[in-house]
Amino acid sequence: MSREFDILDRDSDVLSEAMKIRFFPFVLDRQAGATLTSVDGDELIDFTSAWAVANTGYRHPTVVDALRNQLDRALANSPISLPHGSVVQLAERLRDRLDAGYPTKVWFGHSGSEAGDLLSKAIPTTGDGDVVVNFEGSYHGITAGAAAISGHSAQAGVESEDVVTLPFPDQYRSYLDPDALADTALEAVAEAFETHDIAGLITEPLQSDGGILVPPDGFLEGLADLCTDNDAYFVVDEVKAGLGRTGEFFAFEHADVEPDAIMLGKPLGSGVPISAVVGRAELVDYEPASHMMTTAGGPLSAAAGLATLDVIEAENLSKRAARLGDHLSDVLADLAADSPVVGDVRGRGMMQGVELVEAGTDDPSHDLAARVCLWARRRGLAVFYVGLHSNVLELTPPLTISKTDLDTGVDRLAGAIEDAQTKTLDPALLERYAGW
Repeated sequence: MSREFDILDRDSDVLSEAMKIRFFPFVLDRQAGATLTSVDGDELIDFTSAWAVANTGYRHPTVVDALRNQLDRALANSPISLPHGSVVQLAERLRDRLDAGYPTKVWFGHSGSEAGDLLSKAIPTTGDGDVVVNFEGSYHGITAGAAAISGHSAQAGVESEDVVTLPFPDQYRSYLDPDALADTALEAVAEAFETHDIAGLITEPLQSDGGILVPPDGFLEGLADLCTDNDAYFVVDEVKAGLGRTGEFFAFEHADVEPDAIMLGKPLGSGVPISAVVGRAELVDYEPASHMMTTAGGPLSAAAGLATLDVIEAENLSKRAARLGDHLSDVLADLAADSPVVGDVRGRGMMQGVELVEAGTDDPSHDLAARVCLWARRRGLAVFYVGLHSNVLELTPPLTISKTDLDTGVDRLAGAIEDAQTKTLDPALLERYAGW
């Protein structure tokens, strides 16, 4: 038995199923740049960035050096009671990067879910109403409060009577042109403001787990205007799309809006757990000592956050993501043109979605997506899928990936899509790696 299969058997025996979404058999040993190496020596080009965590690539030297230097100074400290300079500096840099026209403060946690939890408490507590508006397909975290303000089908059963969930404009399956689609979605939001006492609205600038849905031009501006007109908070979730991935430092910068708060997470620590909410002081401050975690913003995570910002700025990763993203979009369009099962390609920058359908239709195919991920692993590519129908391949490579590896990865993806249509897999393997 290989080391990989041995560890996978032990993993199945001991690790909770509540913490798993598995797409193919693989046990990680090493990472570097945009490459994953298994315990058996297999190498995969990575199109996942560990769920959009590794924007700076795996083990970027600047981040690794910062962590080593921090280990020589301090490791265990709780900013709840004893501040340290790096967490203050990181907060200042995030505040300055947002450059909002209002007094701004920063809250730190470990995960996007904790950030979503903060906002699930703070918006109705601080706002003029008691209802939060969100959108179908939105994913703001998996903890109770964050899940309650989410609208993803994977979180059914955690709805709250104080949350109104509205349709998010999906351009692929709409019969309306983009302007009319945006207007229709905004009319539903306006009606919600008329019929509910709304404290605030939360949205992703483009939906990630909902299926890489890019809203029509004017949609975010319309949401911001409605919030302004109704004295409600306008909050943007940048946990997955932020920090350069879409071609702008913040994904909301593709629109002409100023959010009252933004959620940050995943890529902020380049692999070290850290999240943040950056926004209006009265919202982030909403109640002293009400949402604190002992190790949040600790020395190691603050050092990782500062180093991550250094890399993004020094290497101009936002512009690089825009440039490589344009190329990725073009080659994926070519792939779609040659494939009867690729219904749509969409995204921004290095956040692209490939929607898989039954051949000759627009019907989503979860089974095909699951098979593509398995065949891609065999060809040397790591790719996951998302979407309300679990049929959209999510392509989020590290922003540092070389163009050669990017092109090779797309070639391997094209081969995997062909394999999934023409070859068979063990049904037990498909059942074990059914994703979500």
